[in-house]
Amino acid sequence: MSTPPGDDPRLPARLRANRVIRDGERRVGRAWFRALTRWLDRVRPSVLPEDGSPQPQQINQFAPFWGTLIDDDVVPEVRGILSRVWRAVNRDETQDPLTDPSVADYLNTVGNRLRGVPDEVYSRIVRELELGLREGESIPDLADRIRPILTASGTDLWPNRATTIARTETIGAVNAGAYFAALRDAEREGDPAPMKVWLATEDTRTRPTHRRADGQRTLLSEPFHVGVGRLQFPGDPTGPPQEVINCRCTFLPVTLGEELDWTDRQFR
Repeated sequence: MSTPPGDDPRLPARLRANRVIRDGERRVGRAWFRALTRWLDRVRPSVLPEDGSPQPQQINQFAPFWGTLIDDDVVPEVRGILSRVWRAVNRDETQDPLTDPSVADYLNTVGNRLRGVPDEVYSRIVRELELGLREGESIPDLADRIRPILTASGTDLWPNRATTIARTETIGAVNAGAYFAALRDAEREGDPAPMKVWLATEDTRTRPTHRRADGQRTLLSEPFHVGVGRLQFPGDPTGPPQEVINCRCTFLPVTLGEELDWTDRQFR
């Protein structure tokens, strides 16, 4: 028999985790959308010259600028989220999460995951131009067709993408911070069999594979079995996209027979 939601002893942990996640999503989403706006403003005059036809190939020269924006605007927000949770879990206050090799490796992958926007914009523009040329549209009509793609607020595409990226990167950073810190705690304290438990978000939007994983326990160093994926923590970017993108689950380390509620620690 399932536990009524109001009687779930893990509910306070879920609520505290949700507050951390919501704050992170706002920060990451705003940073990504701000970077996109700056990038598209730089790209648009070259791709849509006032005195000529659209030039989608010009996008290539702006790819390095996009990488710089991601590194300068978005990665620091993800780093801050991960570090905040890491410090809440790790009991050794003298340790700096950014000196942890696992944390450094994780943060190095963030920028790589978010560098695909130039290629996506180019592909979308080419697709629209092909459709327009097939219809025999004029140069001004072709420009009107692709202008929304080159404007951050010109279509629902980019706000929706910002939401997806914010949710995915935030849940990954939150759970990565808790996971890596719990590993260091277990090593320092000599716990011979540290464990972890998966906590799914309990509503109708939770995908069936994550709902089935709710309450799953495994060794801290071993992955959760979620659908066809093997994830060290919810949002693990090494897992299959269908189990990672838009994930809203969390997890709790279980140490020496007791659940360590990292969301009850002091964030700073």
